[in-house]
Amino acid sequence: MTRNGPPSTPVVVLAVGPVLVALTVAASLVGGATAWSPSVPSWALAVALVALVLGVPHGAVDHLTLVGSSGTRTGALGRLLYVGTAAVAALLVMLVPGPAFVVVLGMSVWHFGSGDVEAAADLSGRARRPRAARVVLALALGSAPVLLPLTGPSAVSTLRLIHPQLAVVLTPVVMSVTRYAVLCVIALAVTLLVRSGDRRGAGELVLLSVLGVVASPLVAFAVYFASWHALRHTARLAADPVGIVRPAALARTFAAGLPALVVTIVVAAVCVLGFRGHAVLSTWLWVGLALVWGLTVPHMVVVARFDRDRQVRSTFSIGRPLASSSTSLSR
Repeated sequence: MTRNGPPSTPVVVLAVGPVLVALTVAASLVGGATAWSPSVPSWALAVALVALVLGVPHGAVDHLTLVGSSGTRTGALGRLLYVGTAAVAALLVMLVPGPAFVVVLGMSVWHFGSGDVEAAADLSGRARRPRAARVVLALALGSAPVLLPLTGPSAVSTLRLIHPQLAVVLTPVVMSVTRYAVLCVIALAVTLLVRSGDRRGAGELVLLSVLGVVASPLVAFAVYFASWHALRHTARLAADPVGIVRPAALARTFAAGLPALVVTIVVAAVCVLGFRGHAVLSTWLWVGLALVWGLTVPHMVVVARFDRDRQVRSTFSIGRPLASSSTSLSR
């Protein structure tokens, strides 16, 4: 059942991801950046790098989710802990890429999937589903853009381009089992969506699956990360007290994360200086991914707390839970 209201901007936000994903699939087929391509073209590496950059600010406004019922924001100690956790996680990714990659993949599947389930409910105005259905949908929505691209023919060569140790975990058996398991979960999720009457949700999941199967792994993840996950999360934080996402508020929320983006770029530039002699684009991508994965650790914890607190309060109105995290930017 759909709640009443005029969420015109949320509808646009929900449409951006599918449109760009469809264009990415077409561009990958035409430009030779598919899951079967023996190498990743320079244009695809550039697109992936730009997409990663555009997606970073959504995690840099996590302080907006930390406004509790008392109305107090997180203090300096909390922010220091957040930055410190991200720094340690990014350092571990760079020092032990293989094991860290496996851990990050697991976290990313749940974080992206559960985040997209919550965002779709908030932005579409649909009532939240039972817990079991949300878990299945989260696993499917997270696996389609994160794990499915890693089961294609070019996955190993793509990961070696970014960092040789990332490809160690992708044995033929692991890739085959992963693809079969992910496709089974996706099929179950699509069935649930169709039976519940959510044809748009089913279509979106199918489109994400096509992206994961067709596009080059790096391009598939980066485009999804920026145009789908990051944009929808930012829109949740930009909603006003009645649940409407106005363009100006969305822009202000995105802008609030730009200082952190600048810091991330500076840190990446410093790190890249230590990789002289390596390909410029692939080096930037490796450092950028390491930083993004490092930031994912505290970001995942904060967003999980944000969603859990809203569920505990049993507040299912789109405006009230979002207003507590975005009032200062939506005016």
